[in-house]
Amino acid sequence: MTDRNSLSRYKKDDNGVLWIWNYVANARLKAGYKIKTLLHYEQSPFQEISIVDTKGFGKMLILDGTPQISTNEGFIYNEMISHIPIVTHPDPKKVAMIGGGDCGPAREAMKYAGIEQIDVVEIDQRVTEVCRMWLTPSSYYENDQRFHMIHRDGLDWIQENKGSYDVLIIDRPDPAGPGAKLFKPDFYQYVYDCLTNDGVVAFQSGSPYYNISTLKNTVKNLRDLFPIVRPYLVSIPIFPCGIWSFTIASKKWDPLQADLNKLQHKDTQYIDPEIFLASFVLPKYVKNIVDEGTP
Repeated sequence: MTDRNSLSRYKKDDNGVLWIWNYVANARLKAGYKIKTLLHYEQSPFQEISIVDTKGFGKMLILDGTPQISTNEGFIYNEMISHIPIVTHPDPKKVAMIGGGDCGPAREAMKYAGIEQIDVVEIDQRVTEVCRMWLTPSSYYENDQRFHMIHRDGLDWIQENKGSYDVLIIDRPDPAGPGAKLFKPDFYQYVYDCLTNDGVVAFQSGSPYYNISTLKNTVKNLRDLFPIVRPYLVSIPIFPCGIWSFTIASKKWDPLQADLNKLQHKDTQYIDPEIFLASFVLPKYVKNIVDEGTP
């Protein structure tokens, strides 16, 4: 158990109110989240894990002092990283996710009856267990026989599953520490090899404002392998600067030509057919980032 006073980026103000502070060096920005209650904290073999109840975002998962997702707005990230690649593929049967130990993207995938297998690969078993305790009760998915939780290093796992999946969702962490290897050129090749002949993948690719190199390198590495690569944008309130990017890559299917009648949006809170298409409309400064060096 971690000493409460050693928790990363937590500080009390002069009134004794606890805050979690997220400093983003590239943006010269420090964002504070006001906390009602510190619900859980521990040091796992991989990272510091904490759960807080916040004033503005509800319950929030924090890893190594960095907010990841919250109960009030987590639907945005989960819907946009999952529905778009699933709907882009005309008939996905096997879907896998690297990361996403809170199982939010998996819950979205479960809305598609045609999917036969949903695998979530999460390196840190404690993240899954803590999220089940505080954020996502196991009742959300324990009765779905398609769902499988795999606690392994995603880099090792993906190399053992060539040609296996119709859709991959890469919910990777920031490009630092153990997660840095999921941003290396070799990893993109492993992703390509893991997909079926007409497979589709979606990556989280960082902020187009302060993670410019992450977005640019993601697009470049994917364009070296895939004939169809399209970044898309989303507004996520919990993240500093708000705007975030995902990048979809496909061996055959273009998301702009997807059959949006398949989109399971009856009970979504963010995505619908209009948002699906609108997310691919990029402002000029983002076009300049992703098209730099493109023939």
